[in-house]
Amino acid sequence: MPRLDHAAFETPDPDAAAAFYERVFGARIVKTEGHPVMAYVGNSGFAFHETGGVGDHVGVRVTEEEREELKRRLDEAGIEWEEHDHEIAKGVFFRDPDGRQLEAITYTKRDDPRRP
Repeated sequence: MPRLDHAAFETPDPDAAAAFYERVFGARIVKTEGHPVMAYVGNSGFAFHETGGVGDHVGVRVTEEEREELKRRLDEAGIEWEEHDHEIAKGVFFRDPDGRQLEAITYTKRDDPRRP
């Protein structure tokens, strides 16, 4: 069953952005080399990327089978998509009809290993 996983934003100072969410929401901050700074609030996360990265987007967690089915549906609908291997996960990026970027993400070990 797909579910919201994260909201991602580009920012010139990922650490400062995450610190704000820590102060306001009590978010748990996780920093891993080569990945965005994560601010976890409950089962969801805010991902803060350096400017010039993948762009602002909303991540929806899906199984590997759901991700493959989604790619088939996107192809049938003529919607362009691009797959990224994040090492800990694979994500399919595409845009909705209003231009918002979405990512269908599947973690390789069934869950994000950075979560508590």
